[in-house]
Parts: sequence; structure tokens; C-alpha cells
Amino acid sequence: MSESKSSKGGSLWARLFGAQPETEEAPAEAPVKEEPAVIAEAPVAPPPVSNGTPEPAVVEPPPPPTYVIPAVETAPVVEAPPVVEAPSPVVEEPALPQPCQACGTPRKDGAAYCDDCGWMFPAGGAIPTSVAPSLQGSVMPANTMTRLQNRFEVGELMCDRQGVRRNRGTDSTTGHPVVIVSAAMPEAVVAEAVPVAVEDEIMPGFDDDVPVAMAIAVGGDPWPSIAWEKGLLEKANSPALPNVVSHFTEGDTEYLVLEWPLGLPLWDAWDEPENDAAIRYGWLQKIAAGLQALHAGGAIYEGIRPDVIVIGAGSEPRITDLSDVLPVPLPPNPPIKATLYTAPELVMSPNTADARSDLYSFGALMYSLEYLHHPLEEKDFEKQYTPLQITERFPDVHPLFLRLINKTFVRDIFSRFPTDEMTKVDPSGCAELIRTLAVCARAFDDVRLDISCWTTTGMVRTGNEDAFTVLHGTDSRQDDLNEYAMILLCDGMGGYEAGELAAAMAINEMRKYLLAQPIFASLTGGSPPKDPVDPKKLQEVLRDALKHANKEVFTASRTPGKGKRGMGCTAEAVYVDSRNVIAGHVGDSRVYHVHRGRLNQLTRDQTLVNRLVELGQLTAQEAEDHPRKNELQQAIGGQPDVVPGTYCGKLMRGDWVLVCSDGLTNHISNKELETMLTREAANSAEDAARRLLNLVNLRGATDNATIVVVRAS
Repeated sequence: MSESKSSKGGSLWARLFGAQPETEEAPAEAPVKEEPAVIAEAPVAPPPVSNGTPEPAVVEPPPPPTYVIPAVETAPVVEAPPVVEAPSPVVEEPALPQPCQACGTPRKDGAAYCDDCGWMFPAGGAIPTSVAPSLQGSVMPANTMTRLQNRFEVGELMCDRQGVRRNRGTDSTTGHPVVIVSAAMPEAVVAEAVPVAVEDEIMPGFDDDVPVAMAIAVGGDPWPSIAWEKGLLEKANSPALPNVVSHFTEGDTEYLVLEWPLGLPLWDAWDEPENDAAIRYGWLQKIAAGLQALHAGGAIYEGIRPDVIVIGAGSEPRITDLSDVLPVPLPPNPPIKATLYTAPELVMSPNTADARSDLYSFGALMYSLEYLHHPLEEKDFEKQYTPLQITERFPDVHPLFLRLINKTFVRDIFSRFPTDEMTKVDPSGCAELIRTLAVCARAFDDVRLDISCWTTTGMVRTGNEDAFTVLHGTDSRQDDLNEYAMILLCDGMGGYEAGELAAAMAINEMRKYLLAQPIFASLTGGSPPKDPVDPKKLQEVLRDALKHANKEVFTASRTPGKGKRGMGCTAEAVYVDSRNVIAGHVGDSRVYHVHRGRLNQLTRDQTLVNRLVELGQLTAQEAEDHPRKNELQQAIGGQPDVVPGTYCGKLMRGDWVLVCSDGLTNHISNKELETMLTREAANSAEDAARRLLNLVNLRGATDNATIVVVRAS
């Protein structure tokens, strides 16, 4: 395994961007073994003692060199005899590089972490003596199954950062997974790291890494240490962070047991269809608040990623792993993993890093979740530390999201949040990030409305008895943009002049009634409602508008000089906004909703034949050719009172709403409507409306046909 890893060459960033690792190889020396005289006569010296001086003990001569190959004796002797004159200490073979405990890749000199997988090497170059005996000399620590406090079972080693180790574990009392953080007691660590000074004594290894005893003190406690991490969690006190389960000491080791939060991985929860933007961006607000709590405790998270977050009970996001938490300001030569989620300054100039470094990884997290749906890859970067501009791959990216990415996931730390005014409020940028995420939660699922309306007299009728009105409004207040439309459509009946009169009268009465309601005040120049639309209340408003129109038309049909007895019409009253489609209906005109590529007929024809189909007395195929299929059970103006049907649905990007008279549906099937809207004219409401009416005329258009098409984009 180690050979395959090392063959990749260089660190993750080096392989990613072609940077050559800075390695130095010692110049090759003439191999001593080529001189047979040295091999045969050199005494075997004992290893040097700690002060570097060989022991002057008498060395017994070696046994006869029976193992020497004869061919070596016949080889010409080296001309320079002085090689023999110094029976210098035996040249020790250089120590093999310490292998990574996670992947086996050899460690480079002075490296604080594995170039290949990011494993944090212990300080001093080897596994510290304070490590539990079960881990001594282990390359891949196995499950120790040690039980602490007769409760916590210690599992595999996750990370060892300068003497502070993190093991997976299990709480035997609850069966829940935990993280067991352990470290030698501070007194023992200081005794090892700071030995008594001895003249001419050199202690190797302590110049390469920052020892625990020399760690940077943050908030009074050194980092990394149990006290530092426990103090951080107490000060942060955030529901997004793991809770402390226990804190105790056994022998010369201190332990901190943290919960491993359970829940659905954020990757899976994000793509659940029922989780809308309000839910998803609500999670992000809470995660950002968790990072802000870490900042208050004097820490940052090197590279927050979707795979370290779960959605727990109550739809609460939880960070599971704190192994990548670092103090701010950072200590010299900090152990940085340098993943694709790591802010550039943490790798290139750690001394300049601050809380804004978390914004970079947070932006990368959002990008991965919302648009990539997979972890970051090399192809997502233009060059070293510079992400590809999102519009190059997603030209139609939501403008709100583009602003978020360009204020977080950018190389230049000064291009990130906060902006001008917020700099004085919160220099970390987290407060402005959370506020922007709140806007996304309200508006990210809002759609824009592309509307087109057309009508045709058809190929048989002399006049057009259909009528329609579309009122379309858009307004914005600060960061909230609202768009809505009210669609009224009527299909007249009752003969020449009477049908068109009934349709026109019904449209006018419905419009007057609806515009008098507070919810539609913005369509008449008033202020838009502050609260979101309540679909149930709006259904009642549309029902009342239809009943009011029926009363007025029925009265006019029986009043001399106002209309003709028997006149009437069908009626559709439809409200569409950036989230909802709500319809009120009387007669056999129709309202369709194309949702996730499937055509759904929201309304149900109020005809005798359709009622027989609902009762199972006719099949849908039989109803198509039934001689009484156009006989209405309800119509505006036919009776003193009507019982309108009401329907509602959720509108999403890519959906369609189609309101039409039966002059269209008499010639075009539901299957053809679905194909036209989802394939043939999928990008334009205008194209869809024209093509559908042209198709009706080509097929004979035996009645007037009217259509209103709304495309959600």
C-alpha cells in the first residue's frame, strides 16, 4: 500500500496544481562495502552513548571471516590505505522514514502532516512514549477495545496532533458512538519535552515541530491540550458543536469524551425533495452560527465540509468532528491538512489567517451542496487556490447565490465578507453571512414568472365568446422581491351575444371583487402584504369571487335590458406567485400544473359525463365520444348559487401553469400538452402559447380557444 501511495509524488496540493515538492537529497557517498579490507578487518563498534563518544571498552576480534566471498579477495585493493587507518565508528544506516499511521506513505523530514492523506504526525517524529502501550510501534492502530471508567470502549485512532490523540469509541451505557480525546498529563509532557540542560548535549527532533510544552497559549490554556478544547466548547456553548460527555484522568493520562452526533448525513438531507430552501438555508445559518461560536472561543475550523455535518433530531445540524479546529492566532508552523476546502492563507501565510478563513471553506461547502452535489475536485479550480468562477459552469446561477460565493469562496481574504458597513459590526464576516443566508432561506425558492396569453375565434365560429384578464405585478423591498399574477378566464355560453356578455360581465365582477381584497392591494398601487400568502385563505377569497360573479350574472340574465335569460359562462380564477398556484373553478375550462415534468390537471370538469366517469359508470375513453360531454352541471349565471371547486399546488423552478378554455382541450390531449410544454417549447411561455393555438387551428378549431401560459423560471 505504501508503494502505491508514494508513487503519486508530492502533497495533495502539489499533485493538484503541479507544484514540485521542495525535497533535498543527500549527495551519494562512495559505498564503503566496495573495500574488502574494511569489511574483513573493521571492528564492530558498539552504538554510541547519549553523549556521542564511543565507549573505550576492549573489542573482541570477530570470528574468522568464513562468510567473505572469495571473489572479493581477488579484487584490487583500494590504493589509499588511509581508509583503514581510522577504525572510525561504524556508519549507521540512515533511519527509515516514519510511515504514516493512516496510509503508510513515508514521512518527509520535518513534515507535520502526511503529504498524501493529511494524517497529523506526532511531535518529535515518532509515536510519543505517552501513547498507550497498545499503540506503540503500530503503523495502523487497531481497535484497542480498552475500556475506560468501566464505560467507554476505545476504538481506532483517528488523529494524533502533537500528543493529543482522538480515538473513536462507544459509550457502553447508551450504545452511542463517542470521540475519546486523550493526552499525557501536563506535568509528564513538560518533563519529556523540556529535559535538564546538559553541556554539549543535543536533543534531536525538538527543532522540527512545536512541542506540546511550547504550544501557543490561547485563553490561558496551551494548544493543543484537553484543557484548551474543553474550555473552547464551554465558551462556545453552541448546539451545532458536540457535547462533553465526560472528563476524567486515569494514570498519567487525561481524557475528554465528546459525543459523536447522530443523524442523516448533510449530503443526503440536502437532496431530499421535501427539504425546501427555508429548511436547507436554515441549516446553513445554524452551521455558520456554530463557526461564529468557535470564533468567540478563539478558534477556527480549518476546512468545514459536508461530510463532517449531520442533521440530527429536530432538524438540527451538528458538527461531528473537531479534529480540524485550530487556535487563532495560529502557532508557528501549524499542522495544516491543506485539503481543497482549506483557505489559501492557512497554507501560504498562516500568520495572516483569522476568522475570515472559515468563510472560504463555508463557501466551498455551499457550492458543493447546491450546485456540484459532490465533494470538491481538482477540476473545480482555475489555478492554485483559485476556484473557477461559478458562472462559467452555471451561467444561470441564482444571483443571490452568486453573491454568496463571491463573498466567501474566493482566494483574496479581503474580498470576503464583511462589506463596508458591517466591518465595524463584525470583522469576522459571520454576522453578514448569517443575515445573507436568511435572505436565501426566504427567497431562494422564489421563481420568476414568464407569462403569455393568446386567444383565437377558431375556424368555425363567427365571434369569440371567450374573455380573459391577466394582472401581473412585481415589487421589491430591500432584499425581498415579490412577483405574482391574477388570471381570470371565462368561456361564454348561451348563443350569439349572450355568451360573450356573460363572460365579459363575470370577468369584470371578479376583478372588482378581488382588487378590493388586501392581498391584491399592490395590484392597485397599494403596499404588498407583509406576511406570506396563506393558501387556504386565498382559496376562500377565490371561491367568494366566483360566487359573487355568479350572483351578478344570474341577476342580470333575469333583468330586462341587462342580459338574456339562459346566458352563462365557465370561469377560472387563478392566483400564481413565486411559490404557489391556487385556482378557483366553475364549469369545464381547465387549469393544468406541470410539476417535475409531469402534467397534472388541477381542476375537474363539472360536466355530466365527467361525473359518470368519477362514479365508474363510464371510462375515460367512452367519455371522449359521448354526445353529452359538453353538458355542464354548473356554470356562472345558470343558478342562483354555485359551489366552486378550489385547488392549490407548490410552484418550483421549471414548472408550468396552463389556464385554457375547452376549445383547446377538445383538440389537444393531455399527453400532447405535456410533450409541448416539457420538450418542444420548454424555454418560452410565448412559444408554447403560439404553438398550441396554431395546432388547434390546424386541427379544425370548432370552438373559440383561449390560453394563458405561465412558465416558472
